[in-house]
Amino acid sequence: MADNEIPGRKRVGSPMLAALAAPAMPLAAMTLPLTIFLPEFYATTIGINLAVVGIVFTVVRLADLVFDPFIGGLIDRTHSRWGAYKPWLLGGAPVVMIGAWLLFMAEPGASASYLAIALIVTYAGYSLVTLAQMGLGASLTTEYGERSRVFAWWQLFNMGGVLLVLVIPYLLGRLMPQDGDVTVRAMGWFVLLTAPITIITALAFVRGGKREIPVHTAKMADYVSLLRLRSARLLLGSVMMIGLGLGISSAVFVFYFTTVKDVGRDTFSLILAWMFTINILSSPFWAWIGNRIGKHRALALGCTGTALYLLSVLVMPSGNLIFLFAAFTLGGVSGCSADILPRAMMADVSDEDRLRSGSDRTGMLYALLLVTIKIGQAVAIGIVYVVLDLIGFHAGAGNSAGSLLGVTLIYCIAPALCQLSAAFLAFRYPLSASRHDVIREALEAQHIRAASDDIAPEVFALGSVTANPLPIRDEIDAHSGSGGKA
Repeated sequence: MADNEIPGRKRVGSPMLAALAAPAMPLAAMTLPLTIFLPEFYATTIGINLAVVGIVFTVVRLADLVFDPFIGGLIDRTHSRWGAYKPWLLGGAPVVMIGAWLLFMAEPGASASYLAIALIVTYAGYSLVTLAQMGLGASLTTEYGERSRVFAWWQLFNMGGVLLVLVIPYLLGRLMPQDGDVTVRAMGWFVLLTAPITIITALAFVRGGKREIPVHTAKMADYVSLLRLRSARLLLGSVMMIGLGLGISSAVFVFYFTTVKDVGRDTFSLILAWMFTINILSSPFWAWIGNRIGKHRALALGCTGTALYLLSVLVMPSGNLIFLFAAFTLGGVSGCSADILPRAMMADVSDEDRLRSGSDRTGMLYALLLVTIKIGQAVAIGIVYVVLDLIGFHAGAGNSAGSLLGVTLIYCIAPALCQLSAAFLAFRYPLSASRHDVIREALEAQHIRAASDDIAPEVFALGSVTANPLPIRDEIDAHSGSGGKA
């Protein structure tokens, strides 16, 4: 790279984006069962009490929240010949595989302690690979529009993994007799086989990830300082509500449709696969609409659509598959927005923070994003499973009308309110395309001046007397329309 060349300005090739996105496939194949199939599997096949399952999932997920900021800080301090992110991507591969083996291959009679250990290893591997992958993706380009494209590719593989992990067990069930847990075992084998292949592909074919500014020490105060950015607060708040709504609905997803709406399990799996197929096909649309109307407005639109989906299945006639196909089409299209847009938006927040602080804290910002998603899901699954136990709901048959009404309210009403709250917060997010252009131009000016003067770029951080940043700050805040106020 020439001294005055600005990184990230070229269009990233599709093969490289596909290689970068590939590890999302096994990770998605692992996380879908974590929120939908595995809690039920451990409550029924393994034989752990339903409330205990919910408590273990919640406690481990909350404990995992400490791990993400720690790893995010270490990633931001990493400086190697392979860049900041690739060593962590490589290190996460065996952890993912060990966790998948423990979690999916459990035998009946396994204890709650076994479940806790399996979840700890699984979540650790997921965090390592995901944070490294998202950071590497954010480093590939500085373009507002290109970042939507980067994470649209991520979503293609993410939902591809979800779809395959649903279809493969269904096909196996047609070829061999099922003993009740073959579905979960097949999901586990899919993760074990695809994780090393996709991670090695990303390591071999994705370039980039080297830092333009020196690494920094990561302290808890640094995480607090990141929350001073209005864009970060609003994005994380929106993601928190999305995660809470997703966690609530996922916890009773199978129960609601198979028990309340009388949808057969085989049919349910096929319709769910349809929903995720629609999700995959919607990825280019959300990348396009995000660049057309702004990522934050597109995210608000998607959250509103998800709320409408949840309210539509509330009035779905029992066993009506045509209605269910239509509702799942709406849910598949709308839900795609929450996977693509926040990740692309956080890359833009990273640019804003880098201009203001002079430090590259991309890893820390993505750690906050991951923690926020996990908080919502962890709190949700713990509360929901305890509530199900309190209202007398049973994973099998024999449920009262009152307990079925409780499942309906949990699946439809509570997450719909969360999604509408997320839409409101996303709409107020201030980092538009025009504002990001101002930030990017200021960063490029810093890079060129630092290269020509042989001065470290952080000297010119927004807030530095040397950089005379006040005109830049005024221009940035003018584009936000808020003066930078919370």
